Amino acid sequence: MMNIELKQLKLENFMGIKDIEVKLNHNTSICADNALGKTTIFSSFTWLLFGKNSSDSKDFNIKTLDASGQAIPQIDHSVEGILLIDGSQVTLRRLYRERWTRRRGEEESALTGHETLFYWNEVPLLAGEYKTKIEELIDEGLFKLLTSTVAFNSMKWQDRRQVLVQIAGGIGNADIMKSMKKDQVKDITDILNSGKPMEEYRKEIVMRKKKLDNDLKLIPSRIDEVQRSMPEPQDFDKIQQEIDARLASIEEIETAINDQVAAYQEQGNKIQQVQSQVFDLKKKQQALEFEITSKAQQAGSDAEMQRNKLSNQLAQANQKFKDEQNNIVQFTEAKERTERAVFQLRNDWSELSAKICIIDKDFTCPTCKRSLDPTDVEAKTKEIQDNFEKDKAERLREIKDMGSHRSTTLARINADIKASEGVIAQLTVDIARLQTELAVINLPVSSQGISPDDHPGLAEIKKEIATLELQVLESPKLDIEGLKQQRVAVQSELETLKITFGTKDSIARAEKRTQELLDEEKSLAQQISTLEKSEFAMDAYTRSKMDLVEIRVNEKFKLVRFKMFNVLLNLGIEECCETTLGGIPYADVNSAGKIQAGVDIINTLTEHYGIMAPIFADNAETVNEMPETKSQLIKLIVTKDSQLIIK
Repeated sequence: MMNIELKQLKLENFMGIKDIEVKLNHNTSICADNALGKTTIFSSFTWLLFGKNSSDSKDFNIKTLDASGQAIPQIDHSVEGILLIDGSQVTLRRLYRERWTRRRGEEESALTGHETLFYWNEVPLLAGEYKTKIEELIDEGLFKLLTSTVAFNSMKWQDRRQVLVQIAGGIGNADIMKSMKKDQVKDITDILNSGKPMEEYRKEIVMRKKKLDNDLKLIPSRIDEVQRSMPEPQDFDKIQQEIDARLASIEEIETAINDQVAAYQEQGNKIQQVQSQVFDLKKKQQALEFEITSKAQQAGSDAEMQRNKLSNQLAQANQKFKDEQNNIVQFTEAKERTERAVFQLRNDWSELSAKICIIDKDFTCPTCKRSLDPTDVEAKTKEIQDNFEKDKAERLREIKDMGSHRSTTLARINADIKASEGVIAQLTVDIARLQTELAVINLPVSSQGISPDDHPGLAEIKKEIATLELQVLESPKLDIEGLKQQRVAVQSELETLKITFGTKDSIARAEKRTQELLDEEKSLAQQISTLEKSEFAMDAYTRSKMDLVEIRVNEKFKLVRFKMFNVLLNLGIEECCETTLGGIPYADVNSAGKIQAGVDIINTLTEHYGIMAPIFADNAETVNEMPETKSQLIKLIVTKDSQLIIK
């Protein structure tokens, strides 16, 4: 059996503990008041191995915080542990540090990330290499079960049950079926030979049964729906006779309509020829009217086009005139501003040119008012004068350059004003010309032309059209509306009779559908019964198996017992895995009982898996009598001590 024992833990800046070295024996107590780091010791061990705290979380705060709750920067956070593995000492170390980098152009470094370093007997390893060596030592999931008194009962009941079944060992089907009925043995044998896991087979049956139940519940309502939609019985022979009579009446009406239409078509051919003549005459009339009107309108259109052209030109010239006037106003304002600036520059030049360097008799600087050194008055005086003349020359040069620039700007503005004045003079001439040309244009009066009604050829054409249209109006009209209405009425009666007669097939289909639903109801009930029989066989098999499993599992524990299934009201069974201590469910057991149960479970798991690992028992102060264990036991005890006490 592999024996893993923790001999020493050294924490540095880990979860609020600045620096501590904990030496552990086979049976160690870690005592302190609440929130002083007992659980942190356990978390440091799990973080050292797996990078998680004792609650199995990766997302927890490793860093040490200051009084304001902020992480203290630029310090390492590490845990080092010494383990004895079957008597051989192994030293592990995990170190978490900040990565600070100074970027180009910046004076100070900035936090750019974190890194974790790993060591195995002081040999640095990559993260993957370290993880592999830990996995070779012990599986992470198994480690939790062997070190935490609450880990096993924190698992899902399905996972707990699976572990216990493995501990119980293999149970043969022959032993399980001894307490089952013969017909159930046959059914369960078929299920076991189906090639599917029983749970999958059970789920399929539940789903199939649920669907069949739902379908079965719908049968009565579906039969009722069919019955309610079934039409009332009728005298279908009598209805067929009335249908035949209506068909004969419709045939007689169709014959009468066809006779009248044939007579009307002969007269219609003659009328069509007259309408064709009217159409040709109207085309001739329209062509003649268009020719007369076009000649009268042509002269007026030419004059209107010329007037529009001159009006557009005049509007454009007026707008251009206004634009140039606005330009002159803006240019004039700019000119005045520039002249004022030139005048000011001349004054600045005169004032600066007249300015001279004056040094007080007490040898003080005119700029900073500091007294000059008497031993170096002449040199200092010359330096002050040179600096003054140099500064003065530089400022005069700047004024001269600015004055030259202002003069150039002023010349350009004067040129712009002169150009705009020239454009305005030309526009004045153009506007007067356009106004004169518009005044002399006179449009011809359209009424001076010849009216189309006065044309001699038009009157003759209109007279001939009127004579032909009168012939069309006086021609006889087709009158078959009465026959059509009579046909519609008989057709409506016929359709009503056909609809009533059609219910004969609907009644037959409804009767057939009702019988089909009754047969389906019987079939569904038989299928459900067959599935329930399989369920009963699986329940009996599972009950027998769990009875054996419970017996074998409970034999392997000293304190705890396990309930592996519940019996339901319908005598079916429901798989479960409930831990009890002294007959009390684990959830209702007090803190001391939960620790005792946890140690008892770890003892059995240790024997089964052949691995002993350190057991951490939190809240161990509640336990008066701790169960015996071969594994190393580390008790976390709440006391009034203001610091961690290791004993």
